[in-house]
Amino acid sequence: MLVLLMAGKASASTEINGLFDARSAGMGGTGVAYLDSAGAIPTNPALLDQIGKLTITLDIFYIRSQPEAPYTVYHLDASGQRYKSHDTVRSEAVGAVLPFLGAAYRLTDRVVVGAAVYPVIGQGASAKFRPAPDELPQLVAVNDVAMGLVEGSIPISVRLLENLSVAVMWRGTYMTQTLNVPVPNKQFPGVLINPTGTEVINADINVSGFNLGGLQVGVLYKPVPPLRLGFTYRSKVVVDGSGTTRSKNPLNGEFVTLDTKQGYTNPHMFRAGAALSVLDDKLLLAADFKYLLYAEAFKELKTVTTDMTGKQSVNYQKAYWKDAYTVQLGAEYKAADFLALRAGYIMATSATTETYAISYMAPPGVSHLVGGGVGIKIFDSLNMDIAAAYVVLASRVNTATEYNAGVGTYASRGFELSQSFTLHL
Repeated sequence: MLVLLMAGKASASTEINGLFDARSAGMGGTGVAYLDSAGAIPTNPALLDQIGKLTITLDIFYIRSQPEAPYTVYHLDASGQRYKSHDTVRSEAVGAVLPFLGAAYRLTDRVVVGAAVYPVIGQGASAKFRPAPDELPQLVAVNDVAMGLVEGSIPISVRLLENLSVAVMWRGTYMTQTLNVPVPNKQFPGVLINPTGTEVINADINVSGFNLGGLQVGVLYKPVPPLRLGFTYRSKVVVDGSGTTRSKNPLNGEFVTLDTKQGYTNPHMFRAGAALSVLDDKLLLAADFKYLLYAEAFKELKTVTTDMTGKQSVNYQKAYWKDAYTVQLGAEYKAADFLALRAGYIMATSATTETYAISYMAPPGVSHLVGGGVGIKIFDSLNMDIAAAYVVLASRVNTATEYNAGVGTYASRGFELSQSFTLHL
């Protein structure tokens, strides 16, 4: 049962847009062609050629979301017969702080180096539901999940021509995944319970790992002074995680621990964008397009568990996620020398398909984000940026499959708030 649980509970999500820089967040997560802070490091490292001597950026990004998804629940009909239902459950609101810290330094007139640490993916869910409300109304199941992907990177940007810069960047990736979820049981009622029917048996799963072989390249091209074009490619990274799965024996109450190995893949990503300055540089218009190759990266999920006797079990879970793309639009208007006003919009497709949608990964469908922000020049060398946004992704799945959580509404609604401080020298 624990092997089946691990195979079916790997997290997946498209990336959070707007990380790294509150100016970018206020402009719909754009920035691949214009950012001039250290937030350019993960966005497009070639943009570092736009800095002066030294740039340091600290960004605090807060996201609070509330997922909604079906769970298997057993009811009794008028005659007392049990039947299975998929009841939509709204999880508790879950919040997370995702910080960015980066710096870039100009070595020569044409060469800039940098370093940064930042999250790439952060997600979680916390849901409670009653698996058998008619027969066992006191029985409550808890589903707590959290997953994070953090990178450290070192870029180098080189100006080849006066209007053309290129960059290459090394990336190290750390993955952590924690799950506290009910152990499945096909007999009754979709979760494993103790003999007295008073407790749902959960499995506590903790897996983490590193990959030090990531790469990213970037290009910045200025065909004419008002127009900047940016492009970046990020290589796929496979993190092989290891840890444990710990659960209670429902018969005697003793805990069982399995060594567990499971990976997570951050897929290939292509991103391109343009930034156009008009009205004597008072108005900046930006548009980005991002494409992530989830279909190639997530065809199946492999889980290896080892019990106390050394016996290994290997399980493959079909995934068949699809490629995801994002369209981002943003605008910035300089209302005064010290004040900039911003607005943005994002449309993003989910990597999850209806056939394989589970209760706590990104819902299938299309998400929409609207947001805005302000930029304030505190001193000539210090800028503060603030941004806020609201994002919603909701869809209806009408066909239950062997691999999804059932018929019902899959949704996630969230609020984002970010603040950056950037020092330019």
